[in-house]
Amino acid sequence: MGKLFFYNGNILTMNEKKSVQSVVVENNNITFCGDYDKGLEYIDDNTRHIDLKGKTLLPGFNDSHMHLLSYSMTKHKVDLSDCKSIKEVQSKIKEFAKKEKDGIFGDWILGHGWNHENFEEKRLLTKEDIDEVVNDRPVFLARACYHICAVNSKALARVKIDKNTKAPEGGKIDKSKVTGEPTGILRENGLYLAYTNIPITDDVEKIKELITSAIEDANKVGITSIQTDDFSHIKNYKNIIKAYEELNNENKLNARMNLQMLFPNLEELKSFLQTGVTTGDGDEFLKYGPLKVLGDGSLGSRTAALEKPYNDDETTDGVLIQTDDELEEILKTAYNSGLQLAVHAIGDRCMNQVLDTYIKLNKENPKEDPRFRIIHSQICSEEIYNKYLEVDAIADIQPIFMKTDMYMAEDRIGSERMKTSYCWKTMLDKGIKLSGSSDAPVESFNPLWGIYSAITRKDLEGNPKSGWYKEERLDLYETLELFTKNSAYSTYEEDIKGMIKEGMLADLVVLSEDITHIEVDNIKNIDVEMTIVDGEIVYKRK
Repeated sequence: MGKLFFYNGNILTMNEKKSVQSVVVENNNITFCGDYDKGLEYIDDNTRHIDLKGKTLLPGFNDSHMHLLSYSMTKHKVDLSDCKSIKEVQSKIKEFAKKEKDGIFGDWILGHGWNHENFEEKRLLTKEDIDEVVNDRPVFLARACYHICAVNSKALARVKIDKNTKAPEGGKIDKSKVTGEPTGILRENGLYLAYTNIPITDDVEKIKELITSAIEDANKVGITSIQTDDFSHIKNYKNIIKAYEELNNENKLNARMNLQMLFPNLEELKSFLQTGVTTGDGDEFLKYGPLKVLGDGSLGSRTAALEKPYNDDETTDGVLIQTDDELEEILKTAYNSGLQLAVHAIGDRCMNQVLDTYIKLNKENPKEDPRFRIIHSQICSEEIYNKYLEVDAIADIQPIFMKTDMYMAEDRIGSERMKTSYCWKTMLDKGIKLSGSSDAPVESFNPLWGIYSAITRKDLEGNPKSGWYKEERLDLYETLELFTKNSAYSTYEEDIKGMIKEGMLADLVVLSEDITHIEVDNIKNIDVEMTIVDGEIVYKRK
């Protein structure tokens, strides 16, 4: 490693609103940031000079919640995210089946990204829809939210699901009201009846390839740190840990990884805790993060747990995946063993359940700085805001969700509940800590799309023109903080990354435009020119 000297650009340190004229990197640290002339005193003949030519230099982006391994696997699945009808889904599956033979999923065909809200037919897929085009191989198609899947008859037979099969707790098997036969739709924990029977590769070398391929894509959009929930995507999560550890030992991780650990049951969690691992263990490239728990489902599938029934389907108020006692036992076990807690909660009923548990744990066993987290945090209330503040919890939000949710959220929950939902400006103003993420592969992990979404409250086509609930728009600095210093705070790493500051790790991103002066509607079109991780240039745009 040598020295890098950045100058002649818009250098945003994210240390308050401070900007500087130059930055010097030596080895893997920032050794100077300040005036240009002063920066010259820190360089030598071997320094690489990088003239920014008016472009923006920022701390590297940090996605506070995604599924990196699942994202990489999508490259081996049929992408149904742009399908506007069931016929389009059928056409894509048929073509994919011709090309994709036995791969990392054996003879199964996997797809992802379909959204029945976008279909002409405005209905969920059925096993018959899939059987029409593929009936000789099992098919598993995850909805965009990943909380519902559609499978064909071959898949149902393969995993032995029939009219007599009972749904697992926290899950549902949709069945015909006429025949009682399964329709092919599996929800929440019911989804795992099929998914856990898919022969997904657990070969460590193949997992390493999947990880490095995904990180390469993340570097292209300026991501230098990733907080990832991977354990549930392969049967033997220990092989995932081994793959990450081997890559780290081989110096082949080009992003800093924080593992959000989701276990299939309490017994598996207890088994893991016997290793003595606690949150923060590891090094600057690979750390164990929080316990991750699924609390409810998704809004699109009407499985997010609400205090009152859905506005557009009063027969349901969603799904709580654990009872109060079950959730408390899981969280208490991890909390008392030194793990940070992060729970997926979208609906207000689930958030109340989680926050009440956090409050109880904190009273029983007070810790100075537990940094409780709620991932998603969409359908809120004034009561929920107050509970956040009581335990100083962090909300891991996904601004990019707006491009989809704005077209169905009000139908789902009604105008009254919308007044306190997706209200990130309100939450910030009240003092609630927010960090920014994508939940990829649910949505793109391009941080610039997330930044654009939070600032404009528009979809990627620029609609609605005035912004969706525009009073909740964040300003540029508030939004950049979500994906830099705030995400670093969520993993107790605010002292080493998230800002351009002397002594910080040299993780940086160069944008193609001056983001402080570009029209906000064009932020989504900004390119990443260069990504630097640990003082090394890991991506440079051609």
